[in-house]
Amino acid sequence: MKHQALLFILGLWLLLIATQYLGVNYLAFNRHSIANGEYWRLLTAHFIHLNHNHLLLNMLGVALVLMLFEQVLLIWQWLVVMIISALAISTLIYLYLPQVTGYVGLSGVIHTLYVVGVIQLFIQPTERYFAVGLGLLMTLKLLTENMGQGISMTADLIGGRILFQAHWYGAVVGLLAGGVLLMFSHSINNSDIKQQ
Repeated sequence: MKHQALLFILGLWLLLIATQYLGVNYLAFNRHSIANGEYWRLLTAHFIHLNHNHLLLNMLGVALVLMLFEQVLLIWQWLVVMIISALAISTLIYLYLPQVTGYVGLSGVIHTLYVVGVIQLFIQPTERYFAVGLGLLMTLKLLTENMGQGISMTADLIGGRILFQAHWYGAVVGLLAGGVLLMFSHSINNSDIKQQ
């Protein structure tokens, strides 16, 4: 693992710990507060958690995903994907899940990172089969969650309800972000070829 990737993960962990202690009530997705202009909650909700178990699970999850895919994007690209993902997931929850009045956690964003990583791996010929396998695992996870499988154990562990739709939204945002990154890298490669 590269030194920069490790520092990024440690910095992200410190951010998650710090935001947890800054005040969950002030940073969480709260439909009423967002409607009253507290738009920062669309971003900050993903960086706080219900409790220490929830925080620890997401810290481990984001570290594993970033370690698995560290070579496919630069640190600043991962950061931009995380911010766009958090804002997009919260916006989708706000618009399409009116029954959800509160939300916290990084798991939807982790799903985005995972899907972006799979797409980036897929374009590398030597990693294509591995990427297909990882993509199938994510698909299976999302389908089983949609059927309610495996959620109760995690819900018991974190002491709250799992909003599996956030995982779906994260995966969809990952598909879109991964597609944009592919188009961007393809256009850069084409311009490099034309300049030669």
